[in-house]
Order: sequence, then structure tokens, then C-alpha cells
Amino acid sequence: MKKIILLFGLCIVSLGIFIYIFRPEASLPTNPSNTVEHDANQTNQTTLNDDQESYIPETNDHDSQIQAKKPKKLSEEAIQYYRTASKYGWESIVRDFENGTILKNKMPKGEKEKLCEIALSQSTADQTKRLFKANCKPLNGRSSSMIINGALTNAEGKIDQNEIIEKLKLYKSENVLQTHVTYKFGPYEEKSSLQSKAIGWGLEEVSDYLLSIGVDYTGVDGNLILDNIKGRNPSVSLVQKLLNAGIEPNSSVYKQMEQNDFSTKHPNVYNLLKAHKP
Repeated sequence: MKKIILLFGLCIVSLGIFIYIFRPEASLPTNPSNTVEHDANQTNQTTLNDDQESYIPETNDHDSQIQAKKPKKLSEEAIQYYRTASKYGWESIVRDFENGTILKNKMPKGEKEKLCEIALSQSTADQTKRLFKANCKPLNGRSSSMIINGALTNAEGKIDQNEIIEKLKLYKSENVLQTHVTYKFGPYEEKSSLQSKAIGWGLEEVSDYLLSIGVDYTGVDGNLILDNIKGRNPSVSLVQKLLNAGIEPNSSVYKQMEQNDFSTKHPNVYNLLKAHKP
């Protein structure tokens, strides 16, 4: 059963990597506010070559204003690197950054930068240190948010929160930690933060660490309680902390609980929030 779960997890991560390759870019901030803006319209104003494949991403109500972007085909070298990482892990890619193989590779510069970016998100804290020394460092504010994901797991198969915290500490020590991101989608914009990302993943230890360095529950759009119960790991203790901080559940929270049968699947969360229903 553990092997099946592990294989399923690897498939999820691999799919996530493929989807992420075609996500819009977010540039580094030019001010000290630790906020980065991304204009989706600029991303889509790219001249397309005849040999580019058609790709229409799934959209939600928030990004439906964005035109579908046709990504460039990946080079064979890049495809091979991603296949290797998906099958064997990122250690060989980290080594190829260290020994200069990727730098000398004929892959386009953009593919090398994307490979670096994804390697940083999937690597352990020790591997990330090595990537930094090999001059593979974050090129945009999105990289910090990418640290918080489900790729790194411990011996029990759970997300390794300690490893994520060590990576956050490394980014902070290198002065490249971006705590807040503002995404722009046409006339719309959405504010997110490392805190909302941690809460969405149900990572209480990561959330507590972020609080300890001053990344609180403010500066984000949407309801953080909703973020948690819509995530993969609804947490009664995290929800309680949010309630204690004065964050109230909205109507979408109760709608989400009813749709996903929280009374049966997550009774502790359900009963706690039911007691706070207006």
C-alpha cells in the first residue's frame, strides 16, 4: 500500500511539474516591500512561432480573462532532464548545475532558468544550498512561494515541514525570501502570501515559523479559513488559531463544508466552525 501511495504521489508531482512549466512568469520586485507584481497581459503578448504547440489551460472564474498562451516546445535536452528528475529525483540535476553541464548545455537560456526554478522548488535544503553555490538562484518572487509544496516527504510519507522551514530559513539568510505576491489577471488582481500557502496545505509548523519571522495573516485576498478547508489537510488547530486571530468564516466556508461532507470526514473542524456560524 505504501508503494502504491508513493507511486501515486510521484505521478502527482510529475504532473505538477509539467503544468508548472507553462505557468505565467512573475518578476522580482524592484522595491523593498517584499511584494512582486505579475501582469498576465504582458505574459501573453508573446510572438508565436509556427512550430509552437497549442495549449489551452484550465481556467477558473478569476483567470478566465486571460487569453490562452501557446508555450514553446521544450528541447529534447530539457525533456530528458525532467524525465530523469521525475523517475530518479533531482540529485543528478543538482550535480549537473554544480559541474557546469547545464550551463554548457545547448538548451535555450529560458529553459535553463526554468529548470533551475523547478529544481529549487523540489530540492531538499542541502541540495538548495548547493544550487545557490552553483549560481542557480531565484529569478522571480514566485520562487519563495514554490518552496511550500508536497514534494518533500519524511519517512512516514507526510510532507516534511522541517525541510520546508530549513529552505525558508536559507532563502531568508540569502535575502531572497519574498513573503507576499500580487498576481494580476487583466483588470483583476489577487494578493497571496507564504502564510496563505502554508495554511492552504495545512502545514501548521510552517505557518508557526512564518508567524515567528513576522509573516502574519494579513495582506492576502480571500478567507484563510476557506483556504485551509479547501486544501488537502483541513486542520482544526490551524482553524482555531485563525479564529483566535479574529478571522471569521464566511458563507463560502459553510458551503464548502456541506459540499464535502465535513460532518463525517472532518467532524472536529465541522463542529468548531458550526459553533461560530452567525
